[in-house]
Amino acid sequence: MARFVFVGAAVLLCACACTRTPEVGDDTGRKAAVIAEEAVPEPKRQNLSAKLPAGQPIVIENPYGSVFLRFGGYEHEVGVHSTLQQPPGAAAIEFKSGQQDGNYLIAPRLPEGVTLAEAQRLDLVVYVPEKHPVTVRTERGDIESRGVKSDLDLKTVAGNIAARGTEGTVQAETGEGSIETAFAETARPGSKQRLVTTTGSIVIGVTDRLDAIVRMATSGQFATDYSIEVTRHPGAEPNKDARAMIGAPKAEIVLESRRGEIRLLRRAEYLPTDETPPTPPPR
Repeated sequence: MARFVFVGAAVLLCACACTRTPEVGDDTGRKAAVIAEEAVPEPKRQNLSAKLPAGQPIVIENPYGSVFLRFGGYEHEVGVHSTLQQPPGAAAIEFKSGQQDGNYLIAPRLPEGVTLAEAQRLDLVVYVPEKHPVTVRTERGDIESRGVKSDLDLKTVAGNIAARGTEGTVQAETGEGSIETAFAETARPGSKQRLVTTTGSIVIGVTDRLDAIVRMATSGQFATDYSIEVTRHPGAEPNKDARAMIGAPKAEIVLESRRGEIRLLRRAEYLPTDETPPTPPPR
């Protein structure tokens, strides 16, 4: 397993956020602002990549910041770009990556018994090759995925989750965060995709070709572009659930929030890139 120790400095922070704005003639305040600005270190950035066996799952565990997933191409190679905010005197974060239990593991870690320092943070951008399932775990960091052509399993304790343009299934869970997802045009037959938040909102976009049953439950509001059947459960939490049939019942999507709003929206279908656009009518 490869190991990399980040000892770089933090991103530039606004010095005025931690010091008062000096008034005219206030030399003490002006000097304090200069000292605070000079003490702010630069960010530490690092890139790495690794070849993977075909279809090998990728597991990302980052308790120190956010994770951003991007499509990484059709070769079996994963790429990682990291950005570290490292306050002076904070313990170094050891970046571990490599093969473990049949997975490719990306797992930064502080020394055992050491907690994250104030303003210390590590964010990851991971370029995911096609058909490599991805599992992501964070604490308060957000998770965002764009254009990934793999199955996703995303979970954060308190961050927000967003997944757009995924060509695969999506499982997502957060505590107080929100979830936003644009599903594939047609759900994989036989699949069950589940999006769960304790108190946050859920917004999903689907097409009329989804071919799935959508089940929703919340004590908040339903907002939908589709017909739904609502069943109320007085005194329970969630206090109501709803069901929508979009196309044929070949798959299932479950949306659950205790109190957050759930929005089931119709989105436009993507056109193939090689499709010739319609000829405009003559003027």
